[in-house]
Amino acid sequence: MAERTSLITLGLCQIKVGTAAPNGTMPSELNKIGKTYKNTCKIAQATADVTEHFEEGMAAPEVRKKSRKIPTLTFSIMDANVQDLIDYVGGTNVGDSSNPKWGYDGNEVVANKAIFVESEQGLDFEIPNGDIEAVINADMSAAGIFLVDFTVTPMAVTAGKAIRGVPKAKD
Repeated sequence: MAERTSLITLGLCQIKVGTAAPNGTMPSELNKIGKTYKNTCKIAQATADVTEHFEEGMAAPEVRKKSRKIPTLTFSIMDANVQDLIDYVGGTNVGDSSNPKWGYDGNEVVANKAIFVESEQGLDFEIPNGDIEAVINADMSAAGIFLVDFTVTPMAVTAGKAIRGVPKAKD
């Protein structure tokens, strides 16, 4: 049996985004998505949906069927510009290139993206084909800030896995 090595994953360096890769291969060109708001990046997995079948009068199930769920990535960005809103929330530029204006009516489709979550140490995470749902969360008070909240769901790929944890290379 191989010896278990310790791997502690913590901290976020940055989140990068690129063209979705339904084939499962992460794109070579990724760019920082923006300024990730402090303490908002999380990867979480909901518990499985469970169906149990019982014999009449018995407390223990005879069969237990689990339907597992994929972990999702959530985070918020601050300082979103017009292009960020178009790319992630949806919409179009209803102004021009020198004076952009965000226009939105709610029926725009947002393209899937490849997402790379770079941690400070431990595991980095790759999502080659992520479905993004981004929503505006603006607290327009003097103490508030304009945020865009993201939920990224890893989608199926033709090769490899939908989400991958990759240990950082040792220095």
